[in-house]
Amino acid sequence: MPPAINGWLNVYKPIDITSSKAVLKIKKKFNLNKIGHAGTLDPKAEGVLPIAFGNTTKIISFVESKKKQYNFIIRWGQQTTTDDTEGSVIFNSSKIPNKYEINKILFKYIGEVSQIPPKYSAIKIKGNRAYKLSRNKINFELEARKVNVYSLKYLKNINVNESLFSITCGKGFYVRSFARDIAIALGSRGHIIWLKRTKVANFIEKNSILLDDLLK
Repeated sequence: MPPAINGWLNVYKPIDITSSKAVLKIKKKFNLNKIGHAGTLDPKAEGVLPIAFGNTTKIISFVESKKKQYNFIIRWGQQTTTDDTEGSVIFNSSKIPNKYEINKILFKYIGEVSQIPPKYSAIKIKGNRAYKLSRNKINFELEARKVNVYSLKYLKNINVNESLFSITCGKGFYVRSFARDIAIALGSRGHIIWLKRTKVANFIEKNSILLDDLLK
């Protein structure tokens, strides 16, 4: 019997694949028994996805609890059911905030803040995933949670309707919820159109390996 293999892979997950599907592909490719990932990325998000295998899976929760960094783009003027591009538009606004208005309000979202997760999320409600209840048009409410934001920066406008940000946050923070909340606070509506995770604990983008390259 071959010796057990334990360790981590710093994988770069592409868009349009779930974190669980990425793990499954690696499991099949390398015939691994124990495998898991630290910190779920939405299907439309890309970036760092630390994957543990063997006995290292026992410390996944330790890595998940560490700081994470993201770059993301908010499109102003529209709110969607999922707070990203996968959902349908439910609210429109003609108000497009400028960089001065954005910078003036950012301090309110730094530190320990209260946040309501997106209804299209993997949070369980009485044993059922929130996104499944939402897809089945079952009405429910999610409670606000305390999350931590360590830094938040407005970087630039991509165009008139889109702005680029970076954030360093703790476990349980939803970038989609932030986009929803700050847009409403600015008298507009908004959703995420691009999201990239650049760091999880000590796993950073420049040292990651593309999923497709790993599978080759």
